[in-house]
Amino acid sequence: MPGDDDRDVAVLVGNGLSIAFNNKLLLSNITKQVRKRINNSGDGGRNVARAMRELADAWLPPGQTSDHDFERLVGAFGAESRSLAHLRALANLSYPDDRKLRKAITKVINFADELRNVGTGHVLEVVYENSKSNNTDSEPLNDLLRAIYDAFSGRISFGNLNYDTILLAALMSVDTRGFADVGHGWKKWVMGNEQIAAQRLRETPSDFPTLSRCPVHLLHLHGSLTYWVTDDGEKYGKLTREQVGDHRLFRKLRRGTTDLRPLVVLNRERQKIEDVENHPFKLAYDMFNRGLVRSDHWLIIGYSFRDVAVNDLLRREFTSREVKPKVLVVTQGKQPSREEVEGGLGWGAEDGSSWGWLRRNERGAFGAHTQPTWRWFTAT
Repeated sequence: MPGDDDRDVAVLVGNGLSIAFNNKLLLSNITKQVRKRINNSGDGGRNVARAMRELADAWLPPGQTSDHDFERLVGAFGAESRSLAHLRALANLSYPDDRKLRKAITKVINFADELRNVGTGHVLEVVYENSKSNNTDSEPLNDLLRAIYDAFSGRISFGNLNYDTILLAALMSVDTRGFADVGHGWKKWVMGNEQIAAQRLRETPSDFPTLSRCPVHLLHLHGSLTYWVTDDGEKYGKLTREQVGDHRLFRKLRRGTTDLRPLVVLNRERQKIEDVENHPFKLAYDMFNRGLVRSDHWLIIGYSFRDVAVNDLLRREFTSREVKPKVLVVTQGKQPSREEVEGGLGWGAEDGSSWGWLRRNERGAFGAHTQPTWRWFTAT
């Protein structure tokens, strides 16, 4: 049970953690597989893939492409659908009696949504298939988690930006204190035309167990391939990996034969900011923010500092403090640079050196707890 003298830590996990223990989850690898599957889907799949890429690239600044980023590839359709929804609202005002116009715009919106479901179904299926692990593969991550548990006896708040279940599986393997995520452990209901018995998703912070019962939180800030909602928005639930696979939900999503939709923030940056204001992402953000507020140690693993909503969350708490938290950024290679980390947290050149509160480990998450930066981070 955490006490007043126990140390808390907030751990932000990006794609770099997943790829450190499974390089099949590189963004470029996932995007390549998604394109290949669309190409091979028949009925002009190659032309569909090319058209999807061209539309996605049209939303990007000159010189940038969606070649290595599935979020840009699929997210364009969410952006297109929202633009058309605004156009439909404008049509309602300008031509209130033109039912054919509104019907035509609605038809195009539905088409954009269908294409987005195709892309999302392929993306999540690739993540699902490539995030399986065995005991040998998962042990290095388990070792890192044990090191975090050993160093911090209070509240541990994991903010996870990945859709995969790698961190969830590792916590289930090593946890000795009790951890909670957005899924209720005991409240359930039946979801969708598949009639799946799913855990309900928590709705408010008060739905979480007390810290004395579950001092560890796993918060999927951008959703998970196991989080789903019914088409009518009435039921939010967490499924098991087995349920997702057994019911072939990704294939059904692509074919339009399920009334369940995955709860993931898979969009362009501007739309991401809007998405995280919705349930259950807002609850995850709020709970992770509480973890940041409580913690004087922030461990950031495999995060690029390019997500506006996440940076805003970190920056608000960081800049509000007179005494800054200890921050350890674990990255593979030179990026993000010290300057990018400082900028993401709101530390300017006029603030002087960041050496007193910031360290960077450029050797990656694999074995991060054995490096000198870890000893600095966990020292009293």
